[in-house]
Amino acid sequence: MNLRKLIELLCKLVDPVGSMIETVNISTLNDGDEFFDTTSPIILSIVNIEEDRTMKNQTVYFKDTENPDQISRFKNPTQYFVLSLMFASYNKVMNKYLDGIDKLNNILVYFQQHNSFHYKNDDTELITLESFSQKSESEKENYQTVTMEMVSLSTEQLNQMWSYLGSKYMPSVLYKMRLCTIQESTVSEENTITKVRINLWENDKNNLSGEIESGEFQGQQ
Repeated sequence: MNLRKLIELLCKLVDPVGSMIETVNISTLNDGDEFFDTTSPIILSIVNIEEDRTMKNQTVYFKDTENPDQISRFKNPTQYFVLSLMFASYNKVMNKYLDGIDKLNNILVYFQQHNSFHYKNDDTELITLESFSQKSESEKENYQTVTMEMVSLSTEQLNQMWSYLGSKYMPSVLYKMRLCTIQESTVSEENTITKVRINLWENDKNNLSGEIESGEFQGQQ
């Protein structure tokens, strides 16, 4: 999963025309900055990236759907990340304040209606749940699920967040995007185990030496 592509595709879904959202590091915005002149009233910024600990210790093996007799193996397990995305209302023009609030309301409405998305493994597409449900079963295997969860902060947490961002408060909403997968290691192919032979030792009170029995089991594909 390419994080840049993911953010760009998300912006296109929320803002198809491209006139509402601009991606900027919000910590670089301060009063009097002249380098940043935008007509987009909503600033999107990644304010935190954390690993999802509940997805630790994932297997490196996965089944090869094209060749059932083989399994594929990653060099290292896939890592899963949670991105904290902030949408903030920003306007240099004082009397445009409510215009930014209107656009922020559009963000809230969109994610209230769409909080689950599906990201194509080749980094070319991010679609809503409704579009995903129209795909065939074979097509669905090429997508990963991404969800948006709104985060409610207390006044103290809000103050701490804006302090470490080094910026003054702006009307904003914070979402956690789950799960962003990172897996770029080389894939190797290995044969699957289809037949197992087991030797069983059976204790017999009438036979002090015991008895060895053998069994052969055929696996199912």
